[in-house]
Amino acid sequence: MPTIQLHSDSGGDVDVVVASDKEVKLSPVREAFQAVFGKATVSGLAAQATMIAAQPVGFAAGVKAAEERILALQSTGKLHPKQPIVAIENFLVEVEENKWYDVGVLMLKDPDREINLHTFTQLTPVPAAVVALAQEDTPNDYPLRWSGLAVTIGSLMASNLQVHHSEWHQALTGVSRREMLLIAAKVLAGLYK
Repeated sequence: MPTIQLHSDSGGDVDVVVASDKEVKLSPVREAFQAVFGKATVSGLAAQATMIAAQPVGFAAGVKAAEERILALQSTGKLHPKQPIVAIENFLVEVEENKWYDVGVLMLKDPDREINLHTFTQLTPVPAAVVALAQEDTPNDYPLRWSGLAVTIGSLMASNLQVHHSEWHQALTGVSRREMLLIAAKVLAGLYK
């Protein structure tokens, strides 16, 4: 496999923008890229997927939502057209009948080097009863129903566990979402290098 060289004028630094302004996504990507590259500039800008359900269901919908976040950021005109962007999207997957899991995709797109990578977090079990609630709370005429649900699992799990929506992974499993994202981000940075 050929080695990808960073631009010689970069001095080994890497500059990545995360398609989010949320610290739970920014800090693990920053830590991972700094661990792998030594010096890395990682900043964030809010970006939403608008053509995919609020709660994507299935690998295809999760990956598509991450792609949409990248496209949304690229279309703002705020970034250089060749800026490497990382997007993170959590989605639901049904591994076998009524066995649901939350998983995150981390996607990196580098238009300059024509690199498009993605990795996934570990799977976190989600009680079938919580998924059933999200299904019940999603109207039959929800226009994005083909790609998922109108209600996020994070909001339901947070309410159920009485924690902030970014802390439900920790409350349920003892492993924080940040830790899960950090491991996946290290894999992504390692592949990118």
